[in-house]
Amino acid sequence: MVTITNLNKARRAPMGDRGDRIFLVNPEMGAKHVDVHINVLRPTGPDGHYHYHPKNENIYIVLAGTGRFFCEGKEYMLQKDDVVFIPPGTKHSLSGRGDTEFVLIEIDAPSPRETINVD
Repeated sequence: MVTITNLNKARRAPMGDRGDRIFLVNPEMGAKHVDVHINVLRPTGPDGHYHYHPKNENIYIVLAGTGRFFCEGKEYMLQKDDVVFIPPGTKHSLSGRGDTEFVLIEIDAPSPRETINVD
């Protein structure tokens, strides 16, 4: 079944004090192998949990703002137009930084993903 989602009407849910997630494609909509959503992280929100996904590939496509990506002991500052590929089993966390919201598309495959927190 084909699904069309309008960004302005997509379901939005809070991610605690960190910001919001906007759902684009996921199992609720019939997707069996991929999850695509937009994360809108507050620049002053708490850091994300340090975690990994044992079987999932993860991709970030940064649309706006600045974020801190911590991965396997190294810190990276992400900004608009950066694209990050995270292989399965790679420990990482993501947080908003700067003065504006940190907005990125996140793609997970396969879906649903298993998350194991390290911290």
